[in-house]
Amino acid sequence: MSSPIGHSLAGCIISLYKESLPGSLQFQSKSILFYLIVANAPDLDFIPGFLAGKPNLYHHGLSHSIGFGVVVSIVATWLITRNTLKKPLREFTFFFICFLSHLLLDLFSIDGRPPLGIPIFWPFSNIYYMIPILPPVKHSLLDHATIGQFLTDLFSLHNLYVAGLEILLSFPFLLILIWQKNRKSQS
Repeated sequence: MSSPIGHSLAGCIISLYKESLPGSLQFQSKSILFYLIVANAPDLDFIPGFLAGKPNLYHHGLSHSIGFGVVVSIVATWLITRNTLKKPLREFTFFFICFLSHLLLDLFSIDGRPPLGIPIFWPFSNIYYMIPILPPVKHSLLDHATIGQFLTDLFSLHNLYVAGLEILLSFPFLLILIWQKNRKSQS
């Protein structure tokens, strides 16, 4: 699993890329906010766990799947295009890519809590997949970890290292896209 910082950076990169394409409407801060929300949407599965006092209880379940991504992308597309001239299919495509960025980052991260990985292909398959390349975010490996244990692990030096690595790896992409956006606006 990547950190919320890594997922947000991926959403920001996708949003900036979309806005840099020919035919894009003027950049809107509301648009990037939706991309950040969609990029982090799979981790909304922490909320029912927090309400139960065990944050990890439902993490890496069905919210980490293509099926859930389609639903989230449809809702986000409707919310952002309902009163605008934006093209719904284009918006849906980029929201779905944004959602997939979360799944891919989690797919390639080491997961030490069974079931290992994510059910990325649900509803077509219930099999969990993992390609352990990226370092994990530490958030207590126990489903029954308390909120205190979860938060202690979450705010650890290890997670600071992971977030720093995510920023370092994302920074060149952000710089290129910001430069490209500025160049486009000056033309």
